[in-house]
Amino acid sequence: MAEAHQINKRVRQQVADELGLYVYMLVDPQTGIPFYVGKGRGERYAAHGNEAMLTAEQNAGSTSDKVARIQEIRRSGHEPEIWIVRHGMSSLTEYTAVEAACIDLLRALPVQPKAASMARLPEGHARQLSNARREESKGHGIIRLQDLYDEKAAPLLTTERPLLIVTLGAWVDNLELALDGSELLGYGYKTAWLTRTERIEHYQEIGYSASKWFKFTEREVERLGIEYAVAAHRGVTRALLRIIPGSWRHIGAGRHRRSGFQFEVVTEGAVFDEVVGEYGHRLPDKKRGEQSTFRYWPYTR
Repeated sequence: MAEAHQINKRVRQQVADELGLYVYMLVDPQTGIPFYVGKGRGERYAAHGNEAMLTAEQNAGSTSDKVARIQEIRRSGHEPEIWIVRHGMSSLTEYTAVEAACIDLLRALPVQPKAASMARLPEGHARQLSNARREESKGHGIIRLQDLYDEKAAPLLTTERPLLIVTLGAWVDNLELALDGSELLGYGYKTAWLTRTERIEHYQEIGYSASKWFKFTEREVERLGIEYAVAAHRGVTRALLRIIPGSWRHIGAGRHRRSGFQFEVVTEGAVFDEVVGEYGHRLPDKKRGEQSTFRYWPYTR
């Protein structure tokens, strides 16, 4: 698609290599409705955009429904979105089965156009299912291709500034209170927040999740001269928080003791650009076997 060609070639190739075998959908961004399901490897998903442009240039008398939809969307000033349904699959049999299941599901059940004010995002309608949990996808679940590009475009974090980096997992619904008394509906990181515009609107919620309750200690944070905490997800920095001095709180005792702090969200300035910026910054891979949800930066300390 045209959006794929606007991305740095190195980033596109890296994403294509890491996707392996995958199943994808082409989605009309105006209605939020998928209009094509396909499978492939490499940059197969971009072939449809090239085909649509070539067909238009040749002024062919007839086109496929898929190409006609792509051209119609482009005439309205938009680009079809590419959603990766599953990637990293190990066999042709597996990804053919996933493709068939998606086609059967979309041919069997109606999909309503999104309201004008509503964003249509992966995992954006989880509540319409009564399943208590999502089956394990090992990081290969549904995601917009553009969000994968944004992650790979993130530069490596190289700052020497001391930081408290807190890794957030998938969102969990759970009614609780923040340290400032605000009522929270859960904790973690929502898939919708991978999109930059959504992330900016939810910095405060991300901060609530990153600020409590972990085994980091006030004493160690102060010893290392740390003023800022960073919320990270999928190995990329997502939000910057200034720790408010003297705001620390604790629960539990002994090895069950957990700490938290109040914070101010930082959205601009030299420190923000250095640590988060437009795309976030990629963190070095964890050492093998490392499971901690937080780390003190630089990791060499």
